Amino acid sequence: METSSTPRAEGPPDETVKLIGCAHYKRKSKFVSPCCDKIYVCRFCHDENEDHTINRKEVTELVCAICDTRQKVQRNCEKCGVQFGKYTCLECNLFDDEDKRQYHCSGCGICRIGGADRFFHCETCNMCLPMQLKNAHKCVENVSRSNCPVCLEDIHTSRVICHVPPCGHLLHRPCFERMLKFGLYACPICQTSLVNMERLWKYWDEEVENTPMPEEYRNCYVGILCKDCHKEGTVKFHVVGFKCNHCGSYNTCRVRGPVIRIFWEGGGFVKYLGQTRRNWSKLRSRPLQYNDRNLVRPRSFVDVERYEHPSYRLMPECYFTHSVGNPLNRRYSGVARDIHGGVGMTAV
Repeated sequence: METSSTPRAEGPPDETVKLIGCAHYKRKSKFVSPCCDKIYVCRFCHDENEDHTINRKEVTELVCAICDTRQKVQRNCEKCGVQFGKYTCLECNLFDDEDKRQYHCSGCGICRIGGADRFFHCETCNMCLPMQLKNAHKCVENVSRSNCPVCLEDIHTSRVICHVPPCGHLLHRPCFERMLKFGLYACPICQTSLVNMERLWKYWDEEVENTPMPEEYRNCYVGILCKDCHKEGTVKFHVVGFKCNHCGSYNTCRVRGPVIRIFWEGGGFVKYLGQTRRNWSKLRSRPLQYNDRNLVRPRSFVDVERYEHPSYRLMPECYFTHSVGNPLNRRYSGVARDIHGGVGMTAV
């Protein structure tokens, strides 16, 4: 990378110089594309008008925009002496007359803007990041070499500002802003929340409190996976959403497993009724229906009996299933004694 500070040689007046360049760069040169031998101001102009892309580092010839002299790539015109750009990088074949605090990053292999003192190169992410993210970001190996998950355009060489969310997956800033505008707050790759959602979670807490469930659904529990803390848990079913027991997030989803309804009975026993895993795939989209006596589809559900005290919490991994007509204490008498003895019970 080279940043030239030598005074510009004789050339046209400044009013004429300001008109030289394209929509992407202001410069006093054009390059000869090595792939199709055509002349363009910059690589973006080439890619927009051709059915192929150009590697700017393979460019070997330039055309002076002042005197139209074709020559090898260099800082100044060999005929009129004009400086092709106030910023010149002969490694990237980049010329720019606008001051954007450009600098060349050897780790990225390209020129960046914003100032070398404001950015550092992360070897794991293989990209330049702001200094405030040093030791304060989640590293994802070669993350910049992937495309934006929203527009599917390149991120590493893009001139569009990229956004670095807490999960570490990159996306273009305009794409990120459009997602928030349409109410999409989760990362398109890992579904982790892109912004601080505490205010929304508090609002949903109020919605859950102000939206009581019908009697037949009040004691229903489901297994969930939190997409923010990546932990599983068992929570009460509610139409508003499922709140994670660990981090309080509503960015959760159902996991494969039964929908459990809990009945408190005398003697300290609890009866659980839920879908069997065997019938889950074909019944997962059907709404649960109950009556006062039993479930409407007795063949699609199993009952599970287990000793439970109000001071203990539900441990879903300790379920024992049995068919109707074969009570647990008769078919699995040994297991029943172990459960009554305290196996799988955890204090809150």
